[in-house]
Amino acid sequence: MDIDRRIQRNKSWNKLDNAAMFFPSTIEKTDTRVFRFYCELTEDVIPNVLQSAVEYTLETFPNFKMVMKKGMFWYYLEESDLIPNVTLEDKAVCSPIYDDNKKELLFNVTFFKNRINLEVYHVITDGTGALQFLKNIVSNYLVEAHKERFKDNIPIVDDATVTERNSDSFKKYYAKNKNFKQTPTRKAYNFKMEKRDAECVQIIEGIVSTKQVIDIAHRYNTTLTVYLTAIFIEAIAKEMTVQQMKKPIVIMVPVNLRNYFPSETARNFFGMIGVSYDFNKGDGTLENIISRVNKSFKHELTKERLVIRMNNFASLERNPFIKIVPRPIKNVVLRVSRHIKDLNETAVISNIGKVTMPDILDEYIDKFGVLISTLKLQLCICSYKDNLQIGFTSSFLSTDVQKNLFRTLSKNGVSVEIRTNDYYLLQKEVSKAYTNVKEKQSKK
Repeated sequence: MDIDRRIQRNKSWNKLDNAAMFFPSTIEKTDTRVFRFYCELTEDVIPNVLQSAVEYTLETFPNFKMVMKKGMFWYYLEESDLIPNVTLEDKAVCSPIYDDNKKELLFNVTFFKNRINLEVYHVITDGTGALQFLKNIVSNYLVEAHKERFKDNIPIVDDATVTERNSDSFKKYYAKNKNFKQTPTRKAYNFKMEKRDAECVQIIEGIVSTKQVIDIAHRYNTTLTVYLTAIFIEAIAKEMTVQQMKKPIVIMVPVNLRNYFPSETARNFFGMIGVSYDFNKGDGTLENIISRVNKSFKHELTKERLVIRMNNFASLERNPFIKIVPRPIKNVVLRVSRHIKDLNETAVISNIGKVTMPDILDEYIDKFGVLISTLKLQLCICSYKDNLQIGFTSSFLSTDVQKNLFRTLSKNGVSVEIRTNDYYLLQKEVSKAYTNVKEKQSKK
């Protein structure tokens, strides 16, 4: 039976986009397919004002109003009339959001003191779409919290229409009837480290000066992204044995396709490229790693190469055999495929880039940051003004790679403020205490 015959006609629905199709079947212990963006203000959050701002913003982001349902062959998204409930932060970072036994929105907004957190299930959007949503929430919140300040000058974060935000850009730019050949890949180095028993990922987050890191990158005649990718590879290499160096380090890099194909979508629209370093072909010095990484980025970041990556996503949905396979079997196949694919990847680095907000809001905003669930080791980067957030998440007990990278920055004169799980755990405990007090008061 077709999906649209089983959906109430008075509610809109979307197929999962080509990237999102992989996510529901590949949720695992520390990889909930959830990511967090946060914004730290220069003042404490007013809960009821934030609630109003979220509800107001939601009206112009239709994909965030969806819930996920199971079809016979695919999952799909259906419009809902659910209202998000803004709460005090009380869960581990990137905790599971989707529960197939409940009809719930696929994002959460929480707060703690001066921080607004947005956590999103990857099915409905990517990093760019989530950041777009959070930026609008923050802007609407500040306008409401400071009515007198903004009554004659309402800031505009972006001018995307509702239709543009809800468009499926994978479908729009799919190139039909093109025979793309996959580049052969070697098995990559994979970490041989003990996994965490905890359900949540390990967090080691560094806050540094954007300018200081850019200055170091310029000394090597390269960009911030290339430099951080190179010292990430160097940090991993320091923990490898001579035998392990026979395999290349392969860093996967999500790419915002909106930079190459005109789109204002707030749904998923990203590709993945691989940046590798082979010790059999290089001397292992930082200069050599930077050179190889720079060449890899230049080779992969072209419209022609990205079309190949984009169509690889689309090939799953369009495969005639896959179409007729029932969803439970698809789940098993996709799970196995994910683990096979992981053998060709060492880690992930995702640079969200420079976050900008209307100048009139700057005095109220301190920083933005991003963290993501993972089965391996992932590094996320985000900057706002002179605050560069370097956020590691990991499913491993060891923190040696993270320490290596931050030590490299420190040796180059960069001051690093470190945050770990304890930083967020403290807030979780405070939230529980606050809730207990409220419950006692309500019983009196």
